[in-house]
This record gives sequence, structure tokens and C-alpha cells, in this order.
Amino acid sequence: MSVKFSKPLMDAKNFPSAQIKVQPVFTLSGTSFRQNALPLNNISSFSRARYALAAAALYLKNTNQQNTVLLPAYHCPALVEPFIYAGYNLVFYPQSADLSSDITLFSNLLTPQVSHVVVVRYFGFSQNADALLQVASLAGKAVIEDNAHSLTQFWQTCVNKPIAVSASVSSIAKTLGSVDGGLLYLPGFKAVNQLPDIATELKAFISGSRSIKCSALAMDDLRYFRGHMQTADCLRVSRWLMLHSNYEAVNAKRRENYNYLANKLQHSCAGKLVYPSLGKDDVPYVVPFLLYDIKWFAKLREQAVQVLRWEELAETEIPSGESLRQLLIQLPCHQGLSTAELDKIAEVLT
Repeated sequence: MSVKFSKPLMDAKNFPSAQIKVQPVFTLSGTSFRQNALPLNNISSFSRARYALAAAALYLKNTNQQNTVLLPAYHCPALVEPFIYAGYNLVFYPQSADLSSDITLFSNLLTPQVSHVVVVRYFGFSQNADALLQVASLAGKAVIEDNAHSLTQFWQTCVNKPIAVSASVSSIAKTLGSVDGGLLYLPGFKAVNQLPDIATELKAFISGSRSIKCSALAMDDLRYFRGHMQTADCLRVSRWLMLHSNYEAVNAKRRENYNYLANKLQHSCAGKLVYPSLGKDDVPYVVPFLLYDIKWFAKLREQAVQVLRWEELAETEIPSGESLRQLLIQLPCHQGLSTAELDKIAEVLT
């Protein structure tokens, strides 16, 4: 299925190199030689979460009927492209300003033509994801839970094995700052992926990044998805970081940084917090912040603060997506930030 994505609003090349980044830098500091007791049954690892999502789409695909997936209208291309790669038809459901979805409207979109549904827990918060999961499951749909922003929630799914969830994906890199790493929980499935060679492993360990060569066989309409990486496993060092990180300390620091920045921004003239406070189980990936004016995005980037914004949305007739595309930004709050760096972010926006 051909999908047209909106073009980026700005080019990162027009701004200074970011000194304060959304994801932590790669480090083994804070890890332990003692391995965590993680629920690793039914888990497969990939180089990125998008390839875990594609594996789920391919495995859960029906062979005797059309496959149509219901996706959130607010997304990054990495959520959509795996389903294009897997040959699905796409339909979308809207999100409100707090990224929850209207249950009645959502239910009405669960037509007989829809075979699969993706529910996202945005930015480490659950919104009303649990209700959406239940409604979609009761309607007989195969439901994929996107926990790319919450490794902690992913492990909870692996432990609890909810009936409503057919599969769940997450990212090691987004939480722990590993060089790469995506995870898939999918009962009955086990990927046989290829580990990177030692040269790739060493280069990534030294540089803190894993270069991906473009393939001549890449699909023309996929900008971020590389089909030749579908069977690539994550780096050994990324797996080690997953197994040996102090999750309790990481989660506590992310919550502490979120609360610190949220307190600084509660009276900001630039915008408002999407979530003024944390729930007891929330582990934030970023601080979602809704701008009053798009000019503040450039102001932050000009101060060498990396700010993420999902600008490349699949074009739909859902009006709320365009507003979120321009005004909803993601501010850093990861465990590697200093108080001075958090203060700098707040200073630009107050």
C-alpha cells in the first residue's frame, strides 16, 4: 500500500549540533556483572524496535484474508513503515491533545475489515491504552502493544502475559542509551537473527553508534526501514546492557528529572505540559510539551538542545494530527542529564 508522509518542517542542518540530547549517551557506567532476572521467554531481539514490529506484523499476518491494521494517527514513520513492508492496508484512529483516544470512536473503527490494531503507550505514559487494548481484543483483533518508549512497561507485559496483547515491542536504546536494540514479545515465535560480526561490534563500541548501509533493494516508499536489516540481531553489548543495567536507578532518575523540569515549566510562557504530574507507574521517556507557538522549537534548537517532534505523519483526514505535528515537542529528561542541563532547557522556555 502506498502511503504519503508529510515533509519535515525543519532541517537539523540549520541548527547547531545538539549538546543536550533526548537519549542518554552509550555508557556501561552503573551496570553490574550480576544479571537481572528478566522474563526472557517468548522474547526475540532485533537491531531496532521497527524490525521487531515488522516481525510481529509478518508472523500475525492472515493468509486467507486481507490484512488491515488500525494505527494511531499521531506517530513516527517507524511505526507505519513496518506494516507497509509487511503488505498491510492502513487505517488510522485519532488522538486528543493528551494522546488518549475516544473509546466510542475507536470502537466504531473496529470494522470487520480491520484485522490488526496497534496501541501505543506514548512517551512512557499509558494514556487510556489499557482500555483500547481490551476493546480491540474483545472485537477479535490481533493487538500489538507499542512500548518503544517504556522498557519497564514492556517487561511488565512479559511477566503478566495479558490475553488482550498478541505481541509487544520495545526499544533498549531509548531507555538505556545502548547503541541499538529492539525487543519483541510474541508467544510462539522465536527469531533466528544474525549477530553482527566482531568488526561491527568493535566499531559500535568505540563510536557509540551502529552504521547501517543502505540497500539497493530498499523499497522506494520507505525512508527509515531497511529490509535487509529485518533479520539482524542487536549488538552483544546492547544485550549486555539490557541484562545488567540497574533499572530501579534508571527509572528513579528519569522520574526525578521529569519532576524537576515539570516544576520549572509549570508557568512557562512557551507552552504547557501534556502531563503536569507522573502517575505512580510512569517512567518517562521524555517530557511531552505542547507549544503555544512553533517559534519555540527553533529557539531550543538554536541553544543546542535536541528537541524531537514527529513531523513526518502519514497523511490522513484526521485534523488533530496536524496540530500535534507542529506543536507537540519532546524534551529530554533521561538519567544522564545534569541539573545544569535541565536548567538550561527550562531557561529557554520561561
